Amino acid sequence: MKESLELDGRTRTFVTVEPETPTGELLLFFHGSLQSGSVMRRFTANTFDEMARRTGRVIIYPEGVDRHFNDARGTLPVKARELGIDDVSFAHALVELARERYGIERTSACGYSNGGQMVLRLLFDAPGLLHSACVFASTLGAGANHAPSNPDSAYLPTPVLLMHGTDDPLAPYEGGVAGLDATRTRGEVTSAPWTAARLADLNHAAGPERTHLFPDTVVDRWEPADATGAPVELVSVEGMGHVIPSGNELDPRLGKNTDSFIAAELVEEFFGL
Repeated sequence: MKESLELDGRTRTFVTVEPETPTGELLLFFHGSLQSGSVMRRFTANTFDEMARRTGRVIIYPEGVDRHFNDARGTLPVKARELGIDDVSFAHALVELARERYGIERTSACGYSNGGQMVLRLLFDAPGLLHSACVFASTLGAGANHAPSNPDSAYLPTPVLLMHGTDDPLAPYEGGVAGLDATRTRGEVTSAPWTAARLADLNHAAGPERTHLFPDTVVDRWEPADATGAPVELVSVEGMGHVIPSGNELDPRLGKNTDSFIAAELVEEFFGL
């Protein structure tokens, strides 16, 4: 159901998917650039909605201002940045609403593209808010383009799953300039392997150990080195583009998909649902 709340003098909208019997678990799912909560549900062929119903986890799809979130990158030429939108406070407000309504005790987050960058921002600027996180088709900014409000020292170890196609045309797997084209750049970003290794370092995790999950898919996993740590997994899909594996047909300009797996099933396993 489509809902709204008032925050900082602005009406913010979101879509809530309620399972029949909520279990005290919440998933925030942040859409990509120019999307919405409803578009993200269709983009993933409702596979996350089905996961929520099967596991009892409530899903809230926050919606960005002008269809964007004010993420952690220094370069972000969108209205959400121009207006200084506080999407960290928006996430906190949604978690508090879910606690009051459903008795939520644990919160996870998924995000795709700009939404993945928003999840990365929450890891640094809202340490402790998330109990686990999944980032699709996004990597940490490089140099000054990594610009959360908090220093990296504020980060608290959190299990993180990263999923990325090696032929992503918008968020390059090997790092470089992200964005639609040179005139609409989102700045320099690091590679998916570098991002995973950096998060593993912040998570006090050692590795990686590699598993060939499917013919086109490898998983690199870093295990916590001590009781204070948390795991990191990088799922790399050979030849895949800027997509979330969901078994549906997507815009070919985003690149190829894979039919080897459904992303929601890997997320469910990683989150321990």
